[in-house]
Amino acid sequence: MKTSQALVVLIAVGVSHCGKTASAPSPSEALAANSSDGSAAANPANADYPKLYCDNVGNLKLRSDVKQELDFFCRGGKPTKDFIDFRAEALAQAPGTYQLKLLQAQHETEGDRSEFLVAWSFRVPLRPFDVKSRPLYEYIAKNYSSDVIDLTAGSARRADTLDSELHLWSADLNYDLVIKGAQGLTLNSQRKTQYNLYQVQLGNEEMGFGVEHLNDPGNQSYSRSVMLNVSFNDGKGGAVIVTVLHFVLSNQGFPATATKSIQEIAQHAADSMYNGLKQ
Repeated sequence: MKTSQALVVLIAVGVSHCGKTASAPSPSEALAANSSDGSAAANPANADYPKLYCDNVGNLKLRSDVKQELDFFCRGGKPTKDFIDFRAEALAQAPGTYQLKLLQAQHETEGDRSEFLVAWSFRVPLRPFDVKSRPLYEYIAKNYSSDVIDLTAGSARRADTLDSELHLWSADLNYDLVIKGAQGLTLNSQRKTQYNLYQVQLGNEEMGFGVEHLNDPGNQSYSRSVMLNVSFNDGKGGAVIVTVLHFVLSNQGFPATATKSIQEIAQHAADSMYNGLKQ
């Protein structure tokens, strides 16, 4: 069994707002010029970002089909209750007090398969367009060790051609996981993924979308490994980031161990992303 969360987490988009010249529009000005909601664009802090997100995210050209995970946020073109609730939770929480929620842990005896859905949200003091300059892939694919888990991870920014003007960058990630099971048993798994970062709406640098998907044909441990990071202006000078992780994997006959390990690695991914972006 294996996991590495890549969370964890996050995305945000745009360019730095420092050092702008008189001829370069600010992110707020660009939003006002391009948003489909002129009244909200006049003050980005007051925009209805869940609605703007769901109005636009379905138009992105993605490298993997993540519709079932995107349904967690937007359904029928409208924000889901989960999306609204996780946003509200992030806005209400004290810094660093986010909590992960295990929304699904389903096990099938036949084939020893487990399916997990984990989600969380938090706020960081960076605007979404500032987050792009951070090495998000390094936060996601980060080594971790505990009494139960040894995770070795790595990442590399890709130099390939981007797919559209809203596609910001791409990175390759890899994970090698060792789980120390009961009675001295050791469970091993590896996986390779790709992480892509997008701007959600042309001219609006207050929303970002990160997608990590399995990029490992023939992987015997994972049949699905997806992480979505949704980020947008929090109305207070920072960003809200909501993350959902979806795994379908081999539990190698130890569903309880798989569940515990998934939760621990997801927590590590969330903490790594938050600590990388909190300053």
